Amino acid sequence: MQTYESSKRTLKALPVVFTIVAVGLGTSGANSQPAPTPAPVPQMFEYAVKFVCGRAVGTSAVPPPVATGSYFTAINVHNPNSGTIEFRKKFALALPNQKAGIVSQFFPAVLKTDEAFEVDCAEITRNVQVPPGRFAKGFAVFHSARELDIVAVYTAAASPTGSVVTMHMERVPKRP
Repeated sequence: MQTYESSKRTLKALPVVFTIVAVGLGTSGANSQPAPTPAPVPQMFEYAVKFVCGRAVGTSAVPPPVATGSYFTAINVHNPNSGTIEFRKKFALALPNQKAGIVSQFFPAVLKTDEAFEVDCAEITRNVQVPPGRFAKGFAVFHSARELDIVAVYTAAASPTGSVVTMHMERVPKRP
């Protein structure tokens, strides 16, 4: 049981304890400095574009990952901004059975005002080390400090030299 004298000592010690805690927390009054404001991180837009390239074939034991045929992806990139824009792109191969594939290094790209270029299956498969014509699917990823117009064009045919059987275009949205 606490006596009157020990209670009095405890009350006298409290200001010292509060001062020690306040100094330890950096709230000791006039001498404390506000924490520096971190520099703003420049906003970066990312565009992830699905690609499907090459000849998909299967066997009776192992079906193809998509319908048998030849697939082509053309990614059109346009600079709608005034002035030259520098950005970068990379390619990530997606493998079956929840297996990650090769991810290429980033490659620099530049477009002047209103210019456009295309990224095609030959460029994509070369950079993820897939032989020409072999089947590959995954993502082309673009990083830019300014907005881009990106449209993917997907076509398929029964054979590599056959007529187009299907075509689809998709505008790729940015994500901050």
